Amino acid sequence: MPEKSEMTYDEAQRLLRPEALSPCYLVYGEERFFVDKILAWFLEKAVDPALRDFNYNRYDGAKVMPEEILLSAKSYPMAGPKRLIVLDDVDKVIDPKELVLSYLTAPVASTTLIFVAQKPDMRTKLFLKLKKQATLIHCRPLFDNEIPPFIRREAKQRGILLSEDALLFLKEHLGKNLGLIQTELEKLSLHSGKEEVELATVEQIISGEREHTIFELLDAVCEKNLEKGLRLNAFMLSEGEPPLKILTMFIWQFRILAGAKEALLTMSEQTAGNQLKIPPFRLTVFFNRLRLWKSIEIRAAFDLFREADLQLKGGQLAHAIVLEQLILKLCASGFISP
Repeated sequence: MPEKSEMTYDEAQRLLRPEALSPCYLVYGEERFFVDKILAWFLEKAVDPALRDFNYNRYDGAKVMPEEILLSAKSYPMAGPKRLIVLDDVDKVIDPKELVLSYLTAPVASTTLIFVAQKPDMRTKLFLKLKKQATLIHCRPLFDNEIPPFIRREAKQRGILLSEDALLFLKEHLGKNLGLIQTELEKLSLHSGKEEVELATVEQIISGEREHTIFELLDAVCEKNLEKGLRLNAFMLSEGEPPLKILTMFIWQFRILAGAKEALLTMSEQTAGNQLKIPPFRLTVFFNRLRLWKSIEIRAAFDLFREADLQLKGGQLAHAIVLEQLILKLCASGFISP
């Protein structure tokens, strides 16, 4: 099947052929993991490793001159059929003479020139030209429901058969960080055989080596564990976690708590958990934590979140103190007035 004029990452994996490469590609999107995988494929398939010093160039768009790009692009490959050029951050190229635009009108057939951009403005002259002349490969981030199939597919490629609980544990603890997912699956591959990998194995291997995550902070606060909550909050801030993101995650967690409280008025814990899409392996722990919270406390927590939001966006207190005070109030045995 031939290439399409615009492809997703998955389509590019299926349709790209080293013997039928286009002269120009635009590889764009915010999922850097996919961008790097595509670029690695081109480097492996398009240029003989022994000739890369002669037939492969990679430029930083913020630093390179258009004349240098064209000089490389118009040079014929040495002792091989193809020259490969990668231009990162193409939207940062300063090209008042529009030399790159001119090249796109008549590109050299023996050169494959790959333009890379994270968030291209498709209204500009360069990207409008690329839409007409180049093959586009869009590397968008995965949606939340696409993460489990991605994990299962990557695990299968490494000979790992994951149980459903193990799969959901990986999704919850690793999130959408595809590079981290790859790293953790490599660890699992060293400990797995032909049998299905259960949750206990994944917890032992992953939890024993990963850094603290924001989910651990949420768990600590839901358990009203003040010492652990303050410690994890300090750690997350020291690692550069944005304070507003931490607050947003608190709000997200307490919305789930509020939804669960309401659902339990008319249905069982199992049904409520399914409705709220709580992973099966977390159901028991989740509802045990929920019992620590009265409905009035959960409602009052949102007042605390609004106060913290105002302080983080324009208050006088340091952000670390705002979050510390929030956690102190949430974990207090009775932070609301009777």
